Amino acid sequence: MKDYLEILKIAGLALCAPLIALGWLVSYPVNCIVRARNRKLVETPLGEFVEVDGHRMSVFVTGHGDHTIVFLPGLCSTSPILEFKPLYSLLQDEFRIVVPEKFGYGQSDIVKENRDYMNTVEQYRKALAALNIKGPFIFCAHSLGGNEVELWAQHYPNEVEAFVGIDANLANYPCDWSKDFWFRHWRLEAFWYHLRRLAGWCRNDFRPGLKKLLSKEDLRLYRELSCKNDGNFDTYSEMLNKASASDLINGSPLPTQPTLQFVDAPEWYVKGEDGKFEPHEEDWINAHQELVDASVNGRLSYSFCGHCIHCFEFERMAREMKAFISAL
Repeated sequence: MKDYLEILKIAGLALCAPLIALGWLVSYPVNCIVRARNRKLVETPLGEFVEVDGHRMSVFVTGHGDHTIVFLPGLCSTSPILEFKPLYSLLQDEFRIVVPEKFGYGQSDIVKENRDYMNTVEQYRKALAALNIKGPFIFCAHSLGGNEVELWAQHYPNEVEAFVGIDANLANYPCDWSKDFWFRHWRLEAFWYHLRRLAGWCRNDFRPGLKKLLSKEDLRLYRELSCKNDGNFDTYSEMLNKASASDLINGSPLPTQPTLQFVDAPEWYVKGEDGKFEPHEEDWINAHQELVDASVNGRLSYSFCGHCIHCFEFERMAREMKAFISAL
C-alpha cells in the first residue's frame, strides 16, 4: 500500500511540475507589464524618503501629542505603514506616530546587504535624526521587531520610554535560530517565494485579517509592494542574523523600561480553563513574563486571535495602549 501511494505521489509531482512551470512562464511577463504600469504608485511614498547609508528609507509621520510612538514590523512585512494603519489611526489624535520602513520593507529600497540587527537599529536612528524626530520613544513592535527594541533599549536606554509588544519575539525565548535551522527549513521556501514574486503569485497574500481593513487604493498598493518585497534578499538575510542578535541581547540584562506585552496564547489559557500547551507555547508565555517581571512597570495582555493581534484586536489594543501611556 505504501509503495502504491509513493508511486501516486511521484506521478502527481511529475504531472504538476510541467503545469506549474507553464503557468509561471505565462504569469512572469504579465506581472512585469502590470508592475511597469504601477511603478509610479509604488514610487510615490506614503510618507517621505530619507537617505540612509546611501539608500532611500521610507518614513511615515502623522498625528501629534506629547508622546511619540514608533512602530516596528515583524519579519517579511509587505508594508509596515499599511499593516499598522488600523491601529495607529486610533492613536494619531493623541500621539505622534512614526512608521519607519527598514530596507527590504514597504517602499524602502532593497539593499542586498547583510542585515545585522544592530545595524538596522542604527539605520532607524539615522532616519529619525534626518527628520529631526527626537526621543524618548514608545516602541510598538510586532514579532521579530521585538528584538530590535530590546537592542535599542540595551544600547540607548534613554531613547526608549516604553516597549509595547505585539506578540513580540524576545531573545530569551528558547528556540533554534541558527543558520543551519534557517537553511534546513527556509532555503527551498525562500527560492519558492522568489519565484512567486517574479510571477506575481503573491498579490493576494495579506497579513491575516488585514485585507478587509484597507481601502481599495491601499489594497492596490499593498499588492504591488508584495511583488516588490516578497521573499527578498534583505528579509532572508534577517533570518540568518537572528541567532547572533539573540546572543547579543542575551549577553546583557533584560530591559527594564515600562512594557505592555500583547501576547497570543491558547484560548483555554486566556479564559482560565484547563488545557494542555502545544510545544513551545508555555516557553513563549514565560519569555514575556520574564520581560514584564524585569520591567519597572510591566503587564501582559493575552489574546487568542493569532500572531497578528494588531489586525484583529486593534480597537482593544488602542484602548489599553492609551491607558498604559497615560500612566507613564
